[in-house]
Amino acid sequence: MDTPKADFICLIAENSKVNGLDELQSKLIGSLFIEPEELALDELAKRTGYSPSAVSTAMKFIERAGIVKRTKKPKSKKVYFYMEKDMLAISLQIMRRKYDNIILPSKQKLPVIIEKYKRESTKESEEELRIVETYYKQVLFFEQILDDFIKRFEQYGMNKQLGGDKI
Repeated sequence: MDTPKADFICLIAENSKVNGLDELQSKLIGSLFIEPEELALDELAKRTGYSPSAVSTAMKFIERAGIVKRTKKPKSKKVYFYMEKDMLAISLQIMRRKYDNIILPSKQKLPVIIEKYKRESTKESEEELRIVETYYKQVLFFEQILDDFIKRFEQYGMNKQLGGDKI
């Protein structure tokens, strides 16, 4: 019989796979999400059935993605990991990273690229220009979506502080 904890870990792992993470990374996220305290690397290896080396490599990736945080305890050589439990805060962090690393650079570079294309006059460059301009419009639209998301998130946070929970 599966426990509710195992079912929840499986749900979080499946959701993580949809976002492009592999089997191990997804299991690690599921294991960390359900735990109220941080877990040591060796404990994560034991829970997932993977080697400490494989877990360490996977944790480096999801740590760089900003999904988990690495900590150390005084007088211990062990490495511990913790994951934020607020799904909206995690989503906001991911969206802000996309804004900073995709949207802003694209908004700065695409107009220059578009102008370069406009100076060319080949059939091929005209077709490419249409593709690039469409991409630029999509970037601007995605920026609006992110802005709306952030505003809604902030409203939710304020509403939550006041005792409500409407999204």
